[in-house]
Amino acid sequence: MKKTLPIGLDDFRIMREHNKYYVDKTRMIKDFIEYENIVTLITRPRRFGKTLNMTMLRDFFDISQDSKDIFYGLAIMDTVYATQINSAPVIYLTLKNCTGKSVESLEASIAEEIRKEYIKYESVFVDVDQQKSVYVRYFETLKMLENENITETRLKNSIAYLMEALHVRYGIRPIVLIDEYDNPIISAHKGGFREEFSDFYSTFLTVLLKGNSHLGQALLTGIQRVAKESIFSRLNNLVVYNVLSKRYSDYFGLTGKETEKLLDYYGVELNDAVRGFYDGYSFSGTEIYNPWSILNYVSEEELKPYWVNTSTNALITESLLSADYDFHKGFEELIVNGQTEIAANLEASFVELPKTETLWGLLVNAGYLTIINADFEYELFTVRIPNREVMTELRKIVSDYTKLSAQSLQKMLKS
Repeated sequence: MKKTLPIGLDDFRIMREHNKYYVDKTRMIKDFIEYENIVTLITRPRRFGKTLNMTMLRDFFDISQDSKDIFYGLAIMDTVYATQINSAPVIYLTLKNCTGKSVESLEASIAEEIRKEYIKYESVFVDVDQQKSVYVRYFETLKMLENENITETRLKNSIAYLMEALHVRYGIRPIVLIDEYDNPIISAHKGGFREEFSDFYSTFLTVLLKGNSHLGQALLTGIQRVAKESIFSRLNNLVVYNVLSKRYSDYFGLTGKETEKLLDYYGVELNDAVRGFYDGYSFSGTEIYNPWSILNYVSEEELKPYWVNTSTNALITESLLSADYDFHKGFEELIVNGQTEIAANLEASFVELPKTETLWGLLVNAGYLTIINADFEYELFTVRIPNREVMTELRKIVSDYTKLSAQSLQKMLKS
């Protein structure tokens, strides 16, 4: 039976159980184990498979599951690490939908994700000594989460309490996975209360990830790293892998071979027109296609833009309005020549440090530009627009930035 396309599906178990086409990225599990980083952050653009990989890791390690069937025939099962399947408690938070118009509403959105993890493990603690302090904190927090009246102080420590309870219960340190960790910060920035929210979020992450004796390993994903000077000021144990890092470079997005194999499976040709529209990304020298666009192209068989990132578009458009002369000069050179040399900061967020270098970094990390040459001695990078699809998105941003109507701009560009 022919496998169906997994468009819009980013849950590993559902994908495997429903006969969806899956590009095997399970070697990432092997690397995650072997690198032995306590806290890892991987930054990639939206729609490049971050959530799918995070649910893959969750389903592999999660001690509360039986995952042998959904991993049958995949690369990780041919390694010595196959024995580690379903061997540890896992705490999985996806924050990609956590938004709010105030600190309180944003914290409530995060609390709802945490509540799901508390409920998941509720049956594990049914027969424990509930008078033991570690379990008292768990049940008190669960009750608060269920009644939606948890205090900010308790919320800051909620995951730490769950980690400790799981460690004591299983005798195994939990693995913590946080998907799209930076989305709440972007939401707070858009809402105009970033500084107020940052105080809560900084403590929440620090208690969870810094010097916590109950933590096994943690992996975070997002678009970019939030500045060391703010949210992560105390998290100096973080190991960051961005688009220039060789490690994990081929696990997010589709490589050329993976793309060709996928298209061939569905009887679609990988020709120059397809390459021109969807190829062009380079993660540490690895050729990468946008998986969201490729899947939609196979489904519709029409060359057109499928990659839309409205939340990041709004941030970039806003950032362009406040950019300085040096940025505008480089941006114009990019449009005219197709590439330009820039000084970019990939290790900080424009939201936290509004400077030219971090704006270029935002464009790279968000997938609007790709680095084709890096001079690390002088921290200079040659960047270009990856492909025609991204060029279309940039035109929309420029139309907002120049205050020209989209119709006028498109006619001008076509001419």
